[in-house]
Amino acid sequence: SGSRDGSMGLWEVTEDVLSKSDARHNLSQVPVYAHITHRALKDIPKENTNPDNCKVRALAFNNKNKELGAVSLDGYFHLWKAEHTLSKVPFLFWCYILKILLSTKLPYCRENVCLAYGQEWSVYAVGSQAHVSFLDPRQPSHNVKSVCSKERGSGIRSVSFYEHIITVGTGHGSLLFYDIRAQRFLDERPPRACYGQKQKLGGSEILKLTTGKGWLNHDETWRNYFAEINFFPNAVYTHCYDSSGTKLFVAGGPLPSGLHGNYAGLWS
Repeated sequence: SGSRDGSMGLWEVTEDVLSKSDARHNLSQVPVYAHITHRALKDIPKENTNPDNCKVRALAFNNKNKELGAVSLDGYFHLWKAEHTLSKVPFLFWCYILKILLSTKLPYCRENVCLAYGQEWSVYAVGSQAHVSFLDPRQPSHNVKSVCSKERGSGIRSVSFYEHIITVGTGHGSLLFYDIRAQRFLDERPPRACYGQKQKLGGSEILKLTTGKGWLNHDETWRNYFAEINFFPNAVYTHCYDSSGTKLFVAGGPLPSGLHGNYAGLWS
């Protein structure tokens, strides 16, 4: 977990916790919740930045190497080693450890709010205001490659890997698809020419999927400040593919602060 106070925590949901919760639920027939505390807690490095600007905005875990990537509001990427060892103080027990491996300044520092790890490519993808930056911990920190979003200004709000395709969700409610092998965004194929018609020449447009209307609460804030605006795009705050890669779940809501609403869609 990552916190607004700049701390990162490791938590363990044990079988004992789950079994006790299930037992209480069966007796009461109402939802019952178990409570746990963190097994390890560390602050992200704050030596080179403003300590009040170190909110942890996104996390991504590399299960193979047991490494945890984090992005903070001050524009830094941090990489931690998450492991557990036997401790002898005061007696033998498993001790969970977060050990910092590196901290590096990101090339684009505005609105770094989402992060994903691509297992096949061994890179982290960071979404910022107008770019997706790719960080390979094995490479020097200055060797960070970035690609500019086709929707500048709306911010990249979610990012994910599926095989060689990186899916990018924007604040304007669009989903874009970047091919990391070809190093370009996917294009829409131009329509096939009918008999007697010529196919359009030139490049095809970028492939883009757009969220629908969703639900918006017409409360006092909306009536006072936004009533004259007919439509608000729903920013894509999260998305994920199913195991087959043929279905895509997308969820989000209005981007302007003060508005309350939501959107959820399942695309295939």
